[in-house]
Amino acid sequence: MLLLGAGIETTSHMVSNTFYSFLYDDPSLYGQLRQNPEWVPLAVEEMLRYRFHNAKRHRTVKQDNQLLGVDLKKGDVVISWMSAANMDEQMFEEPFELNIHRRNNKRHLTFGNGPHFCLGAPLARMELSIALTAFVEKIARIEPVDSFDLENNLATSAPGQSLTHLPVKIVASEK
Repeated sequence: MLLLGAGIETTSHMVSNTFYSFLYDDPSLYGQLRQNPEWVPLAVEEMLRYRFHNAKRHRTVKQDNQLLGVDLKKGDVVISWMSAANMDEQMFEEPFELNIHRRNNKRHLTFGNGPHFCLGAPLARMELSIALTAFVEKIARIEPVDSFDLENNLATSAPGQSLTHLPVKIVASEK
């Protein structure tokens, strides 16, 4: 049940975050993908880096110790903001810019690293690729809805902040 829930929630949030980026971060990107559907895997990796859902991790200190000069006591709760790693200027040139052609966009830590690497990473990539490919093949254009207010459509979830609602105008074919 944990794997099923984790896979459904994170993937659905990633899809909505991706479309948010298409509408508000770089409105030209959707048209570029429509013209070049072979770029979808590049967009998937950059969206995972730029707009991923799992922003933070909570950990409880098991024994008194020190980390980077900070005393940690058993029972303390430490919060790691994973999203900060994906915006590291030493790793990613212009990290706050959305760039699907970033040479190293696969170096993100959205799925973790090492023994804690996400079991569902290949499935998440595949689901997002299939969703985006199907959408750009069938939908000519997407447009924002003027009345959308981001602040009234955010909810806090266990791993971070997510959209509760994202209205989109869909133009199925060009006239």
